[in-house]
Order: sequence, then structure tokens, then C-alpha cells
Amino acid sequence: MKKPYKSREKTIKELAVQLEEDFKKSLPITVLSNGSIIYKQFVIKPLGSGNWALVNSNSTNIIEEFYLKTTALMAARAYGRVDLNKFFEIKRMDNKYWACHSDLQVYKQNIKNAKDFDRFCILLNKLENSQAESDTYKEKISKMFKWTFA
Repeated sequence: MKKPYKSREKTIKELAVQLEEDFKKSLPITVLSNGSIIYKQFVIKPLGSGNWALVNSNSTNIIEEFYLKTTALMAARAYGRVDLNKFFEIKRMDNKYWACHSDLQVYKQNIKNAKDFDRFCILLNKLENSQAESDTYKEKISKMFKWTFA
């Protein structure tokens, strides 16, 4: 009985190695132990505020800050290709997503404390609207990420 278990474990390890190799071919990044990502000559590192900084590995100056790691990675690719229109589009989407997500968190908190029914209905409407917008931007960012690295 133990033999099939070991063969499954070996198969799983082989699949993991194969998937890791395929991942490295499709997405040429290096992940560091602190969560930072190296993409070509750029480093995407976490900041104390929870944001992600896009930095050229040859200098310590921050090129731009992003709220999401995925948008920072896409921006690194666009910046490396000197596609500034794409870079600013990614930054705009990052800001829009974060604004909607922040509003969503505020409305979730405020709806718990709403005592008046009219206020509750207004907050519920705003909550649903910001949830829909947040999901829309999240989907757009996901699609853009797939198309950027496909």
C-alpha cells in the first residue's frame, strides 16, 4: 500500500518541477524571499505602506508606486518597452481599482452602523455599485495581465 503513495508523491513532485519550468518560460520573473519580484532590469518591491514600488535595479529611485503587484509587473514590462501610453493606462486602472476597492471597504463598515433605514438603503446601493465597479476593474486587470504575458 505504501508503494502507490510514494509513486503518487514522486509524480506530484515531477509535475511541480515541470509546471515551474513552464511558468519560468512563460513569465520570466524571479521571486525573492521577501516577496519582491525581479523582471529583467526592474525590481518590484513591497513598501511599508503596503504598496509596491517599481524600481530600476541599477538605481534606488522609485519609478512609480502601485497598489497591486500584478499592475506593477505589467507596468515594468510596458516601461521596459518604452510604451508609456500602456504604462499610464496600467497606472490609471490600478488607481481606479484601488479607489473602488477602498470605497467598498468603507461602505461595508458604515452599513454595519447604519440605524436609519433610508441611510441603510443608500449605503447598500453604494456598496453594490462599488462592488460591481471593483469586480469590473479586477476583471480588466486580469485580462490585461493575461494578454501582456501570453
